[in-house]
Amino acid sequence: MNPCTRKPPERMLPFREQSDAPHGLHGALNLGPKSTAWLREIGLTTLKEVRALGPIDVCRRLHAGGRPVSAVKAYALEGALTGCHWNAIPRETKEFLAAEFAQMKRQLDAKRKSATVRRTRPS
Repeated sequence: MNPCTRKPPERMLPFREQSDAPHGLHGALNLGPKSTAWLREIGLTTLKEVRALGPIDVCRRLHAGGRPVSAVKAYALEGALTGCHWNAIPRETKEFLAAEFAQMKRQLDAKRKSATVRRTRPS
């Protein structure tokens, strides 16, 4: 199955919608001061904004802003949205996020390689 066409696990979205997680970034589970500062740098100040983008698009924006990202960052963001410690997220949710994150990395790597080839071609 193509990771781009995968749908989130059925259990994932209801948790996001019914989460008791705080609305602001300050004090959100899994988000320390550094992660919160990075999110603010890319213009995200509430969990509602993070929820609207989703963990993978937030990781993409963090990466574009020069910040290190990993699948664990996506888990942490998902946990912040659901009020769940990142390591306690259901396995199928982690698998979904890991596949989406891997797809995002492949796309970023392809763009970087393409840009490198264009710059190194002789005129």
